[in-house]
Amino acid sequence: MIFNIPKKSISHLLIAIIFIVSVSACKRRGIHETKEPVHISFKPIANIAYTEVHRSLKNGLSFDDNGFQTEPGYKITFLTNDSASVYSPDKKAFINFYVFMEQDSIFNVARSYFKMQFMSKDSLKFQVLEVEGDTLHTRRSLVYMTFYSNDYIKAHHLDIVSLNKPTRADTLFIQRKSAIANKNPDSAFSARQPVELASRSPLLTVKRNVEENDPLNPPDASDFYMDPEFNIIIRKAYEDFSYSVAIFVDNKGKLYFDRSMVYVMPEFRESNTKILKAIIDGYLTAYLKVTPGSTLGIKHTSYIIVNVVGKKG
Repeated sequence: MIFNIPKKSISHLLIAIIFIVSVSACKRRGIHETKEPVHISFKPIANIAYTEVHRSLKNGLSFDDNGFQTEPGYKITFLTNDSASVYSPDKKAFINFYVFMEQDSIFNVARSYFKMQFMSKDSLKFQVLEVEGDTLHTRRSLVYMTFYSNDYIKAHHLDIVSLNKPTRADTLFIQRKSAIANKNPDSAFSARQPVELASRSPLLTVKRNVEENDPLNPPDASDFYMDPEFNIIIRKAYEDFSYSVAIFVDNKGKLYFDRSMVYVMPEFRESNTKILKAIIDGYLTAYLKVTPGSTLGIKHTSYIIVNVVGKKG
């Protein structure tokens, strides 16, 4: 079959064919391929000393819903494009590290991965990346670090201590959370200044359970306040017993049963709960002086874990 195509349509068809051929050729030559990722360069800021002045979550706050606080503490100087001097709070000294470059402004230094958000001679902003196996997560990594150069801090007479403090928005956030937690213990969150327990009876001894410091694997600062745990021994108890229990401590220091920390068969849960409540309301309330936890000076309901042992003899 022979088609009768108008001359104008033939011209348009030829143009379309030429365009398709040209695009195909360009693709073969790589002109329309994805550009090679550009690695960040630290040469423009080499040998400039920076101090971290603020650390926050994606919402701009220093605290999350669980009570964890992000705290600034980094000091860094990029010496060359592949090395940096980083301050270690544990060793109280600067340590040199290699800088390993990745694509998309990602780099590794001091055994951590970061993504550069902003870089100038006056300031830096990093996103801390979460690592899971061989995968770097950017959407799940919601911690950001802001640095000012030491020269900028000096020139503008800035006070590091003031810059490091939580903001007014942090205070309002904690006030709201505390009001809710004080009405509903199930909304309790970790206190930045955790609950303190002290014995007021010779029949009870209490000791905060703190992990020993391992120089090769130092604990995170948040380990001290996120899940405070206590070991308690009660002498002349009504019988020998040993329990591990989670307890709510309200803003006035009153103790409330939360849950058993060990699995209990369904048929024994009711009786087990009665025993634990009796131990809390009897021994612990009577023998302990309780200082409630607080965050930014605001007392609020938080929780503790208590390993309590009763000795009849």
